[in-house]
Amino acid sequence: MGRYVLATFSLAALLLVSGGAAASAPALGSASFGGYPNLLINQSSRSLYVLSVERGPHFRCTSHACLSIWPPMLVPKSVRSVSLGAGVKGRIGFIARSKTMKQVTFNSYPLYTYAGDTGPKQTHGQGIAADGGTWHLVRATATTPAQTFAAPVHPSTTTTKGSGGYGY
Repeated sequence: MGRYVLATFSLAALLLVSGGAAASAPALGSASFGGYPNLLINQSSRSLYVLSVERGPHFRCTSHACLSIWPPMLVPKSVRSVSLGAGVKGRIGFIARSKTMKQVTFNSYPLYTYAGDTGPKQTHGQGIAADGGTWHLVRATATTPAQTFAAPVHPSTTTTKGSGGYGY
């Protein structure tokens, strides 16, 4: 039986199918780390982010520079569902990103990873102001768009990122 491997490196990222048989859907899970409870993670345990000003099909992250820093969670248009692990409560959806790919959404926010997170369970993209808004980690337990942005367990222990953007 085949399997999917998710690669989110650029807009051209592909969900690869090996084997030829039907495969399972990509997975989203929940984990607590970095002072944040119940963060939404992908099947590689990478933190997922949303841009505060980007909901529905109104993409703000469209430039090559933005997409290389914030790779979207893309799947082929043929994918119909995403597997949800324990603790994931939000509404999952899809938005067309190209003719052959669509982006996974959570409570209407398109999902991204952050290139500055070099491994699983990192939160370096939290609070970065760029692309006309602020990038936020996602609360896996959020059931409405207003609850989507993650907050640390102890707000005084987190650091604030610069607000200058990336210069693109």
